[in-house]
Amino acid sequence: MTDYNYVDFDMEREQPAFLAFPNHLHAGDKAPDFPLEDLDSGETVRMKELWAKGPVVIEFGSFT
Repeated sequence: MTDYNYVDFDMEREQPAFLAFPNHLHAGDKAPDFPLEDLDSGETVRMKELWAKGPVVIEFGSFT
């Protein structure tokens, strides 16, 4: 079992990044069009291509 990265996590150093979140997208906001990798094919796709097919849900991993 590991302690994840809490030993190395420096909240004082990370605080500016956390404080920046209110100025960015929030849950439910439409994301900008940007390229991302299709994990099945390795090809680059754009958000607008995915929107054309229907709703898109993006999940990002841990911030830390």
